[in-house]
Amino acid sequence: MKIVIAIDKFKGSATAQQLAQCINDAIVRKMPDAITCQVPIADGGDGTMHAIKTIMGNKVKEHMVMVHRPILNLNSVDAHYLLDESNHTAYMDLATASGLTLVPPLSRDIMSASTFGTGEMIADALSHGATHIVMGLGGSATCDGAMGILNALGCEFLDADMKHLMPCGGNLGRIAHVDVSGMSVPEQGIKFTLLTDVNNPLYGPQGAAHVFGPQKGASPLQVDELDNGLKNFAQFMPSGVTYLAGAGAAGGVAAGMVAFVDATITPGIDYVLEMAHFDEAIADSQLVITGEGRIDEQTAMGKAPSGVLKAARRYNVPVVALCGSITPGTDISQLGFDCVIEVSPHNMPLHEAMIPATTLSNVEKAISAFISEWK
Repeated sequence: MKIVIAIDKFKGSATAQQLAQCINDAIVRKMPDAITCQVPIADGGDGTMHAIKTIMGNKVKEHMVMVHRPILNLNSVDAHYLLDESNHTAYMDLATASGLTLVPPLSRDIMSASTFGTGEMIADALSHGATHIVMGLGGSATCDGAMGILNALGCEFLDADMKHLMPCGGNLGRIAHVDVSGMSVPEQGIKFTLLTDVNNPLYGPQGAAHVFGPQKGASPLQVDELDNGLKNFAQFMPSGVTYLAGAGAAGGVAAGMVAFVDATITPGIDYVLEMAHFDEAIADSQLVITGEGRIDEQTAMGKAPSGVLKAARRYNVPVVALCGSITPGTDISQLGFDCVIEVSPHNMPLHEAMIPATTLSNVEKAISAFISEWK
């Protein structure tokens, strides 16, 4: 009996590695003769770089550079990324330099937040010989359409009076000229692979500002201003970029990068599963266990469990999905899993369920009960 464990983090609670080991231990206790296989996964959200590091091991070297936080007047932060010197590829999470967790709640201001620090991290990777940047886009604090990244790489944004604009969401609507003459990245043949777990366009009702702005602290008025700003910025992009699937990822970073550098948007989970040789792992397995912190209608829209499910279906392997909670109203029968297990007791307060030790205890109990019944 071979069981593959490919689970994403329960955000704000337990890491993917903690969850996988907990599930593994519970299975072994109930089925000592079972063969278990832990496959690191991620879908482009924060934590993608860690999954890639686990997969690649000593093939990559970790680098660190001090960069600006999303709110530029805050203290700088040490950003980490990985470099594979054999093929000149750098792997990084945007959230490492421009993540929401880097900004204290009282300092959060989406209008002044910038991805400039991520651009500094990219520039450092280029200085160490990288010619291909693979970047997970999840967890950002920003909605600047990649203004910050592009500015750090030499692009200048000017208003109607030809005055330089600080690269931030609040200035998107003031862009009247884009000067790319200072950018050397396009001529250097640098390629970018942008890993995302969303399909949203750049602007509009399903765009970056309306869907993700409120999660980053934007008020209704700010959402409208940011959306109009992204629409203004879109005038300087090639036709069709703004409606690409995932263009609105990370506050429009995906669209901005595709427009001004050689960048491709790709589903993060598909990229990581291929890197981890997931098909080989499940080809002779009898069960796959996956999951994420919350399962809802978005789970089927590029999140890690849906990618695992799609791969497992090619081999007719049953898939069980674990989660901390299921969003009320979610029709789990439409998601395609053979079984969905909500590990948190319904009477347990959310703050208690989110405690890492409690989460792992709940997962252990849920898996033990499931294995006892399944075997």
